[in-house]
Amino acid sequence: MTAPLTDSVRRRLAEAGCVAEPGDIYAGDGARFYDDLVGPDRSEIREVLHVARRHGAAVLDLAAGSGRITLPLLRAGKSVTALDLSPDMLARLRAALPATASCELVVADMCEADLGRRFDLIVLAATSITLLGPADRRRLYAVVRRHLAPAGTFLLSVAGAAAQRALRAATDREISVGSTVYLQSQQVEADGSRRIVNWMPLPLPPAPGAVPVLTTSLQLLDAAAVASELRDAGFLAPEVLPVRTNGVAPGEGMVLLSVRVDDGADHDT
Repeated sequence: MTAPLTDSVRRRLAEAGCVAEPGDIYAGDGARFYDDLVGPDRSEIREVLHVARRHGAAVLDLAAGSGRITLPLLRAGKSVTALDLSPDMLARLRAALPATASCELVVADMCEADLGRRFDLIVLAATSITLLGPADRRRLYAVVRRHLAPAGTFLLSVAGAAAQRALRAATDREISVGSTVYLQSQQVEADGSRRIVNWMPLPLPPAPGAVPVLTTSLQLLDAAAVASELRDAGFLAPEVLPVRTNGVAPGEGMVLLSVRVDDGADHDT
């Protein structure tokens, strides 16, 4: 589902006499773009593997996409169930899987999945928790509790302090993805609860016409807010693990929350 356009993108299109052709960044051509955009990013992989080595073989990778986390887990000897709502993203993962990989691909909504089994480790990487509004996050936490083995761990990433400051500011910048230059435009909604991000190829056409604009909408969440939600959902207080990212101190760009179920909590499962 496509998100709204930022004011900046609307203005540039209007000035050029063009109209937007919005597209979902996780589907169709958007899936290829997203894979090219984030696939080379190695952030959090080292830290996820460090935690995974202390757990059993069964791993559930939520919002697995094209396998940025799934593939390293498989190389580490894990048996991975990769779940994603986008069949286009999972198709890219399927094409990258080694022939002997122990990996099940599941097209499903992570907020309502019922796989009928439990996992030693459940991972939600790439700050994908921000794809979900408050009600969907509560549903997700219930799904995770149902699928965690008794001593299992839920591992999810959120933006660190420095990244949070950058995400809360409206910005336009040009980035190169493959051989194409894009305007990456970010706008924070008036209530400060979420941000809209658009990617539009540049330069705009010299004559009026349709311009493809990839879009997404993401919640603005920090580690403290997510930790509070997890405790309310029947988890223990999470351990905060700093992630090494380029250009900032460990934990400033991203952190991992490592959390287990509170066996004494009275919550629906």
